[in-house]
Amino acid sequence: MRLLAVTVSAVLLYLFLRPLLTVVGLFLLGTLLAAVLHLPLTWLQERTRLPRGVAAVALVLLLAALGAAALWWLLPILLGQVVELAEGFPGAYAQVRDTLLRLAQRNPALAEYVRHQVERADLQAMAAQVLMQVGLLGTALVRALLAGLLVLVVALYSLLYPLPLVRGLLILWPPAERQRVAASVQASLHKVRAWAGGMAVAMLAVGVLSMLALRLLGVPYALLFGVIAALLEVVPTLGPILAALLPMAVAFFQEPLRALWVALAFFAIQQVENNLLVPYIFAGALRMHPVLVLFAVLMMGTLFGVLGVFVSIPLLAVVQAVVQEFARPPGGETQAADEQARNALEMPRPPAA
Repeated sequence: MRLLAVTVSAVLLYLFLRPLLTVVGLFLLGTLLAAVLHLPLTWLQERTRLPRGVAAVALVLLLAALGAAALWWLLPILLGQVVELAEGFPGAYAQVRDTLLRLAQRNPALAEYVRHQVERADLQAMAAQVLMQVGLLGTALVRALLAGLLVLVVALYSLLYPLPLVRGLLILWPPAERQRVAASVQASLHKVRAWAGGMAVAMLAVGVLSMLALRLLGVPYALLFGVIAALLEVVPTLGPILAALLPMAVAFFQEPLRALWVALAFFAIQQVENNLLVPYIFAGALRMHPVLVLFAVLMMGTLFGVLGVFVSIPLLAVVQAVVQEFARPPGGETQAADEQARNALEMPRPPAA
């Protein structure tokens, strides 16, 4: 009965918030940013003896200045590479068309079908559509800047007045449960900070390594593809695969064998990340089943779009912290549950140490 009530409540909440999903996603992102900045703010306040309000404003302004400086430096280069890549689309399409026609000549039954499909394709319309999407980048950038401003404002006010937020959350629970809720909040903050710090290092490392590898292989738009690889790093499992597809396609049009080298380079970068970076930077703070990770990414992406994908893992970390606090089994029950699960799956017992 309780599960049914929770399910119905979740559905009603989704239907109510559906028109406001983007706003909800931005507020979630602002809250997560405040959780990440809470510890640096406390450190800054203790070292400088500044009032919390002054220290919070200084920290947020510093973060905004760093972001603006990065955009000022990177944006003109990235936009130039995006436009150049879009303008090269007709040539790439012509190369694919000629290759298909040449291959189809070996099979008379297939040749007529391929020729018909190629003739149906409107190259000029496709090229115009690609360039139109590039032209919409300006509008998208303005919206992104406004969204970033809202996120910073939410983070700033959350940093200025954190006690009312946490106190309001605790009051919702019976007095006997408030200590566990407070412990869940503390564990959630720790996990979110661990994710943010580790993700920042991983994004920087993957972006730089991808850019250097592509430049060494002679693939154009290396900076653009490096930035894309860094941004897609926030998408577990699928992100590195998606990041490799576009540079592989560009390399293939240069030389088919080069695309294979690009794939091997991205595979090597992924191995370096998984075996060297991830164990070190996350240090066991985030241990999540891959199925849960994919489910969280797909569900949040469906609900909130790109924002949902970005916040899916830290939100999953928060849920994990709450579940671990409230569903922590007494001593001995974990081993018994492991044994029962092993029997249910008909798995052999591990060898004794």
